[in-house]
Amino acid sequence: MTGREKRRVIAGIVGAAVAVVGFVVGCHSAGLWINTTDSLPVGLWREVPGQAAEPGDVVLLCLPATPAIELGQSRGYIAPGACSTGQEILLKPIAAGAGDMVVVSSDGITVNGRELANSAQLVRDSRGRPLPHVAAGRYRVPPGEIWLVSPHNPRSFDSRYFGPVSATLVRAHMRPVWVFD
Repeated sequence: MTGREKRRVIAGIVGAAVAVVGFVVGCHSAGLWINTTDSLPVGLWREVPGQAAEPGDVVLLCLPATPAIELGQSRGYIAPGACSTGQEILLKPIAAGAGDMVVVSSDGITVNGRELANSAQLVRDSRGRPLPHVAAGRYRVPPGEIWLVSPHNPRSFDSRYFGPVSATLVRAHMRPVWVFD
């Protein structure tokens, strides 16, 4: 390949990268987000006006910098991104909110007696490394906190590993526009 051909290939790659970044930024400014993680169906999601975050909602948020979440980030469970902690902004479903009773056991998580699909804690990740986890027990969710648990994927890195988070972290409520389930 000649030097001129190499420059054309590089220019094409750079142009494509700029177009993708422009598309993503344009989507975000229009309240549209592309989910590529396994925690929810892959596809296009949109922000919707909402009040307080409630169980059943899918929300957009940045996770706090706790030891378990930082471990998840260092291992690649959470990608780098625009959050102040250096993590990607995530879409996660809320499984429990203020006043709910969350029971964590080896069989999985129940909320107010209702079992959540795919919620058993895994002992090791896909590379065989031990995972952090919330201790088995009963937890009454205090005001201002939420549990994020994805029934969509048994390998989702969520509250079964890092516990509840503050509801103030919620940036927006999300609804699917076009997703692959």
